[in-house]
Amino acid sequence: MADINLMKADFARIDRMVRERGIFTEPVTGKQYFTGYSYETLYDWDQYFEGIVQMYLGWDTRYLINGVEIFLGLQKPDGFIRRSTGGCEAEQTEHVKPFLAQICLLIYRKDGHLDFVTPEYYCRMKKYLNYWLCERSCDSGLSYWDSAPHTGMDNQHDRAGWWYDCFCEGVDLNSYLVRECRAFARVAEIKGHSEDAAEFTNRADQLASAVQKYCWDEEDGFFYDADRRTGERIKVKSVASFAALWAGIATPEQARRMIKEHLFNPAEFYRPLPFPALAATESGYTEEKLPGDLGCGWRAQTWVPTNYFIFHALRRYGYQTPASEVAEKTHRM
Repeated sequence: MADINLMKADFARIDRMVRERGIFTEPVTGKQYFTGYSYETLYDWDQYFEGIVQMYLGWDTRYLINGVEIFLGLQKPDGFIRRSTGGCEAEQTEHVKPFLAQICLLIYRKDGHLDFVTPEYYCRMKKYLNYWLCERSCDSGLSYWDSAPHTGMDNQHDRAGWWYDCFCEGVDLNSYLVRECRAFARVAEIKGHSEDAAEFTNRADQLASAVQKYCWDEEDGFFYDADRRTGERIKVKSVASFAALWAGIATPEQARRMIKEHLFNPAEFYRPLPFPALAATESGYTEEKLPGDLGCGWRAQTWVPTNYFIFHALRRYGYQTPASEVAEKTHRM
């Protein structure tokens, strides 16, 4: 009983803190939204993970809905949506990360409907996803990041470059897109668009096959990003690659190798505070910022969103006990 009362007290404290610090009003639309950034910027994948916190705290969906509507309201005629409501000039040229349909499914699980997805919003969401799949796609069928900051792992320059480099066919990006295509297929089904549901399910399957073909390295037992300039794999071991397991792209044997040989390898990702953003064997693995680094630290640092998707990846492939250990250790950290 004491543990339950302590948990309730923790939830109440967290709820009060995030309400006081995180709710802002977008000046143009007047819509209230939540962000974890004190400078009020609303970011793309951040909103998805922050939405999960809101669901656990028992909030209604108004802030998530408003966030999706704010992003869709920023859309250009070709489908492009910038990835933040503020930020520097370079951020304004980078397409919003593919999480909007996944956010819609968070909302659907809470509300049991998607009434806010009007025909106009539905068309905008389809257009934004097609921008990734068409305008930002290579001959390989994989889509590419503009820069390391575009990935959300701001200073992983060795694998994704600097502003405007546009060469990294990211395992993470294409895994998110597999999940997003499947999520949009579900949104389409809910809204009565059966042809779109079938089309985007097929696109998810095709994209998963491309990740298998171009990113899996059989010798190393690892999914690497691909370089659109050369067609070669970018041999940097990033926590981002475990998104391929979160999306269900890996075969059971590939998942076994990723987990046994790398994730729970103390020389790579199973560090005292698991799981760091880069394997400890990488030259860029350091707690210090290096010259030219941009944004937040995604080198030796551990982040909750990636631990969260690793937890679900482990469960997906039947590693229930390790998943529970990851959850417990992350909670303690």
